[in-house]
Amino acid sequence: MADADGKPIVKIIYKKVKKARERIERFVDKIFGQKISPLAWALGFLSIIGLRMFVEFFVASEALTFQEIVIEYIHNFFFFILAFGVIWLILSLFLQENPAKLAVTMIWASWLIVLPPLLDIIRTKGLVYWSFYAISDSELIWSQFITFFGHLPSGIVYFGTKITFVSAIILSGLLVLVRSKSVIKAVLSSFCVYVVLFFLGSFPSFFAFTYYFFEGSKKISEVTIPGIMQLIGTPVPLFGTEFKNLPYTLAYHLDFVYYLGLVGLLGLLFFFMDKNKFLAVIRNIRPPQIVYHTGLFFIGLGLGILAYPKNFHVNIFSVLAAMVLIVAIWLAWKASVVVNDIYDFGIDQISNPDRPLQKKIFTVREYAEIGMIFFPLSVLGGLVINSKFAALFFVYQIIAWVYSAPPFRLKKIPIIATFFSAVASLLILFIGFTLVSGDAHIHGLSWRITVLVLAALTLSLPIKDFKDIAGDEKYGILTLPVIFGEEKGKLLVAVGVFASFMLSIFLLNEFRLFWWAVLFGGISYLIVTSRKINPRNLFWWVLASVSAYGLILVKIVFA
Repeated sequence: MADADGKPIVKIIYKKVKKARERIERFVDKIFGQKISPLAWALGFLSIIGLRMFVEFFVASEALTFQEIVIEYIHNFFFFILAFGVIWLILSLFLQENPAKLAVTMIWASWLIVLPPLLDIIRTKGLVYWSFYAISDSELIWSQFITFFGHLPSGIVYFGTKITFVSAIILSGLLVLVRSKSVIKAVLSSFCVYVVLFFLGSFPSFFAFTYYFFEGSKKISEVTIPGIMQLIGTPVPLFGTEFKNLPYTLAYHLDFVYYLGLVGLLGLLFFFMDKNKFLAVIRNIRPPQIVYHTGLFFIGLGLGILAYPKNFHVNIFSVLAAMVLIVAIWLAWKASVVVNDIYDFGIDQISNPDRPLQKKIFTVREYAEIGMIFFPLSVLGGLVINSKFAALFFVYQIIAWVYSAPPFRLKKIPIIATFFSAVASLLILFIGFTLVSGDAHIHGLSWRITVLVLAALTLSLPIKDFKDIAGDEKYGILTLPVIFGEEKGKLLVAVGVFASFMLSIFLLNEFRLFWWAVLFGGISYLIVTSRKINPRNLFWWVLASVSAYGLILVKIVFA
C-alpha cells in the first residue's frame, strides 16, 4: 500500500516513528544528568504537593480545618515521596545509573501528582472522586492486583488515579527503553513500578498482614477488611498522647510507618548517589551524643511513666510513635552538628581534622544543604505525633543555632555555653516525658528533677571540651580547660561532676543516697582527673558511673 506520491505507507510510518523516537531520546538526554540541589528538589516537590492540595480540597471540595489541612498535606507528602523515591531507585537500578542523574527527571515527573484530581474534576464537572486505599483481605488482594484495582470497595473510584498510575508505569518503561534499548528491562521496570504503586495503594492491608503475622493472634487468612480498619483506623492512646480526629486516624497511624520509611529511603538514595559523602555523614554521627540524646529521651519517658502510670499504654502505634521521636531526635542532633561544624571550621582544622569539611568531602554549601534537610525532617517527626513535639524540636534548633552561630555564638562564653547546652538536653527529656503525660505537658514533672538535671548537666558538660583545647584556645572559645589549663580545668570539671552527684541528695531530699553519691561521685572525679584516659573517651567512663548511680537512685527514690 502506498500514499498519493507512491511511497510505501509502512516506510512513512517507520520514518515518523523513528523521528519521534529520536526526539524523545534528545529530550531525555537533555534533562538526564542535569543537576539540582537537594534543597531545590525538596522545595519543588513540596510545592507540587501544595498545588495538588489546592486543587483537591479548595477548588473541588469544601474548605478543611487547619488541623485537617496539615494532616492531609503530611499524608499526601509521605505517600507520594515514598512512591517517587522507590521508583527512583528502581529506575536507577535498571538503568545502572547514579540516582543523582535522574533527579531532574523525577522532579518533572512529580507533576503527575496533580493529575488525578484534575481528571476527576473534568469527568464530574467539578468534583473529586473518593480515592481511598484499596483495603482488601488476603483473598481479595490478589484479584485486586491482577485486575489493576478492579474490585474496589463500594464508593471508592480510581478514575484519575488509575490514569495517572498507568501514565507512571508507561513513562517509566519508556524511559528505561530509551536509555537502555532493552525491551525486557523496560517491561520488568514497568512491572516493578506497578508493584510499588499497588503496594502503597493497598498498604493498610499489608501493614495488617505483617502485624498479625508477628503478633500471632490471627492467621493472615483470618484478617478481614473490618479487622484492618479496626486495627489502623481506631484511635488508641500513644502512652498518654491521644489523637481524637476519628476520620483521619488511619492516615495519622500510617504516617508513623511512612516517616520511618522515608528516613530510610532518603538514606538509601544518599548512599547510592554518593557513597563517600554518605559514609562521611555516618562517621560524623558522634556516637556518644547519639547515646546521650537517646538516653535523655528514655529518662523522660521513664519519669513520665512514674508520674502518670495510668497512661502507660503499650501498643504497636505507641511503640512506633516512640521510634519516630527517637529518629527525629537523632536528626535534630545531626542538624545541630552541621551548624557547629560550619562555624567551628577553624577549630576543627586543629582539633578534629578528620571531619567532613576538613577532609573536603563536602563544600560548605553542600554541607549546609544537608543540614537544611535534617532540620525540617526532625521537626516533621515531631509534627507527625503532635504539634507540641514539633515546637520542642524547633526550640532545640534555635538553641543549637545561638550556641554555635554568630552573632551570639554563646559557646564562647564559659558557664553560659554549658547552661544552654543543658537547656537543649532538657528539651529532649521533655519530649520523652510529654509523650506519656499527654495534655498535662510537663506540669507533672517535679521542679526538683528539672533543677537537678539542669544543674548537673551545666556542671558536667564541660568534659566534652578537653578534646578541643588547642582549637578553642586559638579561636578564643573560653572553655574551662582554655581558661585554667588542662590540669586545673580537669580538677574544676571533676569537682563539678562530683557536686552533681551530691546535689541529687538535697534536691531529691533523699539522704539514703548519700554514700552511693559519694562512691560514684568519687569514681567520676577520679575518671575525669585521670591522665591515663583519652579525653575523647571520658564520656563513656563517666556515663558508666552515672548509669550505675542512676539505677540505684531509681530503686531508692521511686521503688
